[in-house]
Amino acid sequence: MVEPVVREGAAPAVSPWRAVVRVLLSPVETFRALGNRPPVLVPYLVHTLVGVVVLALTYSSTMEMVDQIGVMMASQPGVTGDDVQMMQQFTRWGATAGLAIQSVAGPWIVGFVLALVALFFGQFHGGGVSLSAYMGMIGYARMPLALSLLLSAVYQAFAGQPLNLSAAAFLPGDASPILAAALTMLNPLGLWYYALLAVGFAALFGREPRKGWAMPVTLLVIGTLYLMATASFAQQATLNLNFPQ
Repeated sequence: MVEPVVREGAAPAVSPWRAVVRVLLSPVETFRALGNRPPVLVPYLVHTLVGVVVLALTYSSTMEMVDQIGVMMASQPGVTGDDVQMMQQFTRWGATAGLAIQSVAGPWIVGFVLALVALFFGQFHGGGVSLSAYMGMIGYARMPLALSLLLSAVYQAFAGQPLNLSAAAFLPGDASPILAAALTMLNPLGLWYYALLAVGFAALFGREPRKGWAMPVTLLVIGTLYLMATASFAQQATLNLNFPQ
């Protein structure tokens, strides 16, 4: 049984499980109640559970895409039916294993990497916060992303296509891939996550939310530039394939 977190002289104690929901509704009070040692296990168990549910809901459509790759392989010269069957089987196994690892271990890996980033930014606030505290805070701050994954998976299971909640959904089909990549970051649930990240980071140092924006803004900018660079590279690779020199 997980004991409630207590922080003397701050907000009233809050159960780690109740904080999973409360962080979405009243983040400032929740992060202050969690104090400077937010639990690590509870939020990441929630992320793992969401990942398993998402895997179950999207597994069928994912395997359909894998089978389409097998059909494309079959059209290549010199590829026999046995080769296609073997490659398709290995691709299915690989995709299943990859999705399972991503669902179970992915949240922990991302949380650890972001905690290292937060540890760096924390040095500019005087330090003194442990890596596990950053990791716990990040686990709670990522709840909007878990909600986004769940909504997208449910929509895909019923509608047969992914749910795009970002501003890129309003672009025409012939829009620039680079612009679409940049607008992908303008997702209300994604921006909500960055806002919670700022609130949680500041709460670890007992400061106002406006003091915690340096790290989330940096992550947002880097993420946007990364997606734009990836889209630019993919666009150039496609052009090179269509127009060989």
